[in-house]
Amino acid sequence: MEIIRMLLYLVPMLFLGAIFYLLIDKYFSAQKLQTPQNVKNNEITSHRLQAYERMALFLERIRPTNLVRRIELSNSLEEYEYALVHSIQEEYDHNLSQQIYILPDTWKIIFSTKNATQNFIKQCKDTLKPNASAEDLQTMILKKSVEGSEPFSGALLQLQSDVQSGFRDL
Repeated sequence: MEIIRMLLYLVPMLFLGAIFYLLIDKYFSAQKLQTPQNVKNNEITSHRLQAYERMALFLERIRPTNLVRRIELSNSLEEYEYALVHSIQEEYDHNLSQQIYILPDTWKIIFSTKNATQNFIKQCKDTLKPNASAEDLQTMILKKSVEGSEPFSGALLQLQSDVQSGFRDL
């Protein structure tokens, strides 16, 4: 009689223990499956943020007002123009791999801004007299930039918009 009484307590406890074990096992199995995906998503998000940061830095570095402060004046107008345009191209080439993480429409805007900036420098040079100096080009670039002719209308704003919207189209 006492054995039956013990079994009445023991069987439900074993049954509850088995159910508890199955639930815990299922929970931890699901966690193991989700963890690599979460890590992967966090890693991609981190890379994307870094890419957007780098491209914001790129845009600031090729901004004509910043560019003329960074690039030393040359002896000739042509050398200085080449140094400015070449510096923009080098910056772009250095950051080319970031397009993997940047949204395609945003990358097109960045590319257009790069080209427009190079053209802006060439146009500033073309407005000068043939005997102008590198310093004259620097002055013209700064003057046109202050007048609002810089080709930076929406590129940086687009980067900010993408980041603030959480990288739409993920």
